[in-house]
Amino acid sequence: MRRWNWILGTTMLLALTACQSDLPESVVLAYVDLPETVDFNFHIQPILSDRCYSCHGPDEVSRKAGLRLDLQEAAFAKLESGKVAIRKGKPWKSELVNRILHDDPEIVMPTPESNLSLTDEEKAYLIKWIEQGAEWKEHWAFEAPTLPEIPEIEDKNMRVNNSIDNFIIAQ
Repeated sequence: MRRWNWILGTTMLLALTACQSDLPESVVLAYVDLPETVDFNFHIQPILSDRCYSCHGPDEVSRKAGLRLDLQEAAFAKLESGKVAIRKGKPWKSELVNRILHDDPEIVMPTPESNLSLTDEEKAYLIKWIEQGAEWKEHWAFEAPTLPEIPEIEDKNMRVNNSIDNFIIAQ
């Protein structure tokens, strides 16, 4: 299974470099090591919160370029410049990707003055998330909990006292 993940990652890597020839090699290498599916709450939200909200968060006074990344509808809306920060499924048409990969200190995000920066892995996560459709999720605390499906036990001779045993035996 790990080999197939590597092959799929390499295929995606080739597709990425074909679309964006000036993609830094370090970001490409980080991209290959990412999990198959990028999760908004687990991978993306922490990046946005730590690196982007100071300029593009809920504080209207400090918000720059009219971009708000803490609300779904605002993150996908047209910017004051006419560009779109996040285009679902189209990382190379997303201004966010253009900005995080740029070399020019006047264009790159986060700005050098903010004393914040993105690692190559964080850049790769953002690119892959957008490429996968930029699925936005509400914070886990606002989602109603759901009960998982209880695994079936094939060996009927196994002693099962309660449903927790099913999970333990299945593991």
